[in-house]
Amino acid sequence: MHISVTDAYPGLSPESLFSVALRVNKKRQFLFVSKLIAKHLAVNPSVALGTGTLLASLLMERAGLKGYSNTAHLVGMIETGKANRELSIESLEFKKALPQKTVFIGMAETATGLGHSVFQHFEKAAYLHTTREEIVGMTPSFVFEEEHSHATSHKVYAPSGMLEEAETIVLIDDEISTGNTLLNLVCALDDQFPGKNYVSLSILDWRNASQREKIEKMTSSREISLKILSLMSGDFELVHSRAPEEPTDTLLNGTGQRVPTIQISENKLSVVSKTKQQYISHTGRFGLTSKEHDEITNWAETAAAQVAKKSDKALVIGVGENMYLPIRFALALGGNSLVQTTTRSPIFAAKTTGYPIQEKAKFDLPDAEEISQFIYNLNELDIDRIYLLAESVIDSSEWQPLLAYLEEKAPVEWISLTTTKRSEEIE
Repeated sequence: MHISVTDAYPGLSPESLFSVALRVNKKRQFLFVSKLIAKHLAVNPSVALGTGTLLASLLMERAGLKGYSNTAHLVGMIETGKANRELSIESLEFKKALPQKTVFIGMAETATGLGHSVFQHFEKAAYLHTTREEIVGMTPSFVFEEEHSHATSHKVYAPSGMLEEAETIVLIDDEISTGNTLLNLVCALDDQFPGKNYVSLSILDWRNASQREKIEKMTSSREISLKILSLMSGDFELVHSRAPEEPTDTLLNGTGQRVPTIQISENKLSVVSKTKQQYISHTGRFGLTSKEHDEITNWAETAAAQVAKKSDKALVIGVGENMYLPIRFALALGGNSLVQTTTRSPIFAAKTTGYPIQEKAKFDLPDAEEISQFIYNLNELDIDRIYLLAESVIDSSEWQPLLAYLEEKAPVEWISLTTTKRSEEIE
C-alpha cells in the first residue's frame, strides 16, 4: 500500500496516528489500526480523550469560536506517547456552545468513544451513536449500510424530536477511507430529516479526487451543506491485496464459575435488546444531552472507588460499542492505566517485527448475535490487573472463556454496569 499524506494537524505524524494491518474480510483486506481510540490497541485514556479534544477544537474554529488553548500539549502527548492525566482532567472542563442546535453522532463500533470524546466539549447539544444491536419494541429512527464491514447495518435509536429539531448534525468516525459510508449516512439522514447542515469529523480522511467529487455531487444534488474535517488527509493506493493464509481461529474455551465482583445498577434503562441485554443511559446509545453527560464524571469516580484493589498498571477492557465509559473509568483509576475494547473486526495476526497485530483471541458473547468478537495484543502489555467492564451480564456462563483467558494475563475484577439478574421486563 502506498500512502500519501497531503495535510495534517500541526505537529502530528502518520506514525503516531495509525499503522496498517490485514483485515480478514474479502470485501476489504486492509485496516488502518488507530493508535489513539482504544479499540484494537490499548492506549492511555488521556490519549483517547485528547484526540477528541483536537477534533472538537477543529469544529469550534470552523464555527468561528476559539478552540482549546492547550492543543500543542495534546499533540505532544500523542506524538511522544507520554500521557498527561492532569491535562486530560483540565481539558474536560473546556466547553463551548455552538451557534446552531447540534446533534453529534458517533459511528459504531469503532468510533463510539471518539464521538463521545468530541461531544464532551459542547454545551446545549446532544449525542448518540449508531448501533448494530436490535432493540425490542423500538423502531430505529433510520438505518444505513456500511458495505465493506463484517456487520453492515447501522441502526440509530434517537429520542423523539432530537434529530427533527437539530439544525446541524456532526458525524464522527475514526477514518474515512472511500467516503461511501459517510455518503450512505448523510443520504439516510437527509431522506428522513431533510434540511440539515452536516459536518464530518474524523482522524483520517483518505478519499481520492474521484471519491471527493462523488460526495460533492451528492451534496449538490440534494442542496445540503457538508463540511469534512480531519486531523490528517491524503490518499492511498492498494498495490497488492492478496493476503497470506491464516490458521483457522479457535474460540476460547476456558471454563469456570466466576461472577461479577461489582454491580453498578444506577441509570439502567427499561429497554432490552433482542438477545436480552440491558443498558445504562450514559453510553449515549439512546441519546444523551450535554447536561446528562456532566453526570459521567461522578459516575466514573464512584465506579473507580468501588474496585477492590487499585493498580498503577491496570488494563480496563470495555466490550464492543461501550467505549467511552471504560475510557473515563480508566482515567478515574489514575496511575498508568490503559484502556482497550473488544471488537468484531477480524484482523490477521502475525509475529512480524513492526506489524501492529501480534496475537489475538476469538470468543463469543451473548450480545453479538453469533458474530464473534476479538481482543488483540494483550501479551504485549505490562499490566498487573484487569478490570472488565460489561454493560450487561445475563448469563455468566457465556463469559467464562474470556474471563479464563484474561486471568492468564493478570488478576481480573469483573464489573457489570447493570444488574446480573433477569428483570421482570425480560422474562
